[in-house]
Amino acid sequence: MPAPAPSISRRRLLALLGAWPASAALAARPHADGVKHALPPVVAAALHHAGIPASACSVVVQPLHAPRPRLSVLAAVPRNPASVLKLVPTYVALNQLGPAFHWRTPVYAVGTLRDGTLAGDLAFVGSGDPHLMSDDLWRLLQRLRQFGLRRIAGNVLIDRSAFALAPHDPGAFDGDALAAYNVGPDAFLVNFDALRIALAPTADGRVGVAVDPPLAGFAPTAPPRLSGGDCADWKERLAADFAAPLAPRFAGSYPASCGEQVLNLGSALPRDAYLQALLHALCAQVGIDWQGEVVSGRLPPGATLLDSWASQPLAQIVRDINKYSNNVMTQQVFLTLALQAGQDPADFANAGVATRQWLDAHKLAMPDLVLDNGCGLSRTARISAGDVTRLLRAAWMGPVMPDFVASLPLAGYDGTLADRFRGSPLAGLVRAKTGTLRDVLALAGYVQTADGARSTVVAIINDARAEHGWGAIDALLKHTLGLA
Repeated sequence: MPAPAPSISRRRLLALLGAWPASAALAARPHADGVKHALPPVVAAALHHAGIPASACSVVVQPLHAPRPRLSVLAAVPRNPASVLKLVPTYVALNQLGPAFHWRTPVYAVGTLRDGTLAGDLAFVGSGDPHLMSDDLWRLLQRLRQFGLRRIAGNVLIDRSAFALAPHDPGAFDGDALAAYNVGPDAFLVNFDALRIALAPTADGRVGVAVDPPLAGFAPTAPPRLSGGDCADWKERLAADFAAPLAPRFAGSYPASCGEQVLNLGSALPRDAYLQALLHALCAQVGIDWQGEVVSGRLPPGATLLDSWASQPLAQIVRDINKYSNNVMTQQVFLTLALQAGQDPADFANAGVATRQWLDAHKLAMPDLVLDNGCGLSRTARISAGDVTRLLRAAWMGPVMPDFVASLPLAGYDGTLADRFRGSPLAGLVRAKTGTLRDVLALAGYVQTADGARSTVVAIINDARAEHGWGAIDALLKHTLGLA
């Protein structure tokens, strides 16, 4: 998360306001249409304090009952919205697929199953499930064992043909190939292709290291040394080396004061190798003998359906996406829009076409919209604050409003806004999606005054100092709610 904006005292803010050009104060007056087209002085002052030019910020505030915005500043300028872009595919998906939509992952026998032994391969056919987890596979394998499967003589075949994607380089965006947020989509994505490595001091003075999900063969060759001191910068102090992903080395130390901590990482293993280690561990746990390999390919004709796993409903998926800004889950949903529109296999281009077609058909055409991969982890994605406002208003008036609005973080309580406004007068009054990248800060959602009046609020900042723009967004929200 970006560093918080430099603090600004009320006295300093008043001084800045006093020094603000008279032309800006005049410009803040409403036009004949009743819409203000200049930033409120308190917001302009906060931007000035952060070193961000007003021209780098688009803002729209519109009461839900009003036909026009109360405040509209550079509303038509396409800007990079970062993760605020997730509002587009999640809203379209709730409408196009329905809140109760489920992904299904079937499993087949490629060969004869007799006396508990499958004389051939076990095959999974991926459908793009955004939330297929290791415990789901455990339950599916456990059911297969209860149905009589005791041994797989062949391999495990993974059919990923639902998606047609270029090879994914997890380090291409920002150089951090192990960052969980850089994991790419996959028709058979399991556990977000990620690892949770837990570290904790043990009673005998060592550092215990455990991995989730379970991976056969995972064994650190050198755990970190237990050390004293405080817990600051504990990740850097590990000096972790994942060149051998199943045998990581920790050349550094781990402070005992940290207690238990967790490293969340994208897997450094190739997808098939990750699944092979996972499935070997899960098969051993449920009592299925399997010594083969994971291979990729198409399901051959004549395979026999054994079982199928149903995902969580889309409404829950969207909640997880928007609350916690999960990039790869968003991409899975985005690609599913193409599949449901008959574009099989799916790629980002036809997912974009499917999304635009739905928007156009529902009077939400956005000519300047650039979706790229659909999740906002992009330098080319673009949308205007005005178009985000139109989407938010359509969502509020539409049939999926309860699921869509409930998916947004609640200020001071959960998701990406849990800590941002905790203890603030804004806590509980703002439901909004956030977006942060280098040079980008954005927020879009709904605010509610104490008397129940609601407005949409959208703010998008594109500037080298955008990370310091939280003071301006805070000022905008308080101004909108009459708290400034």
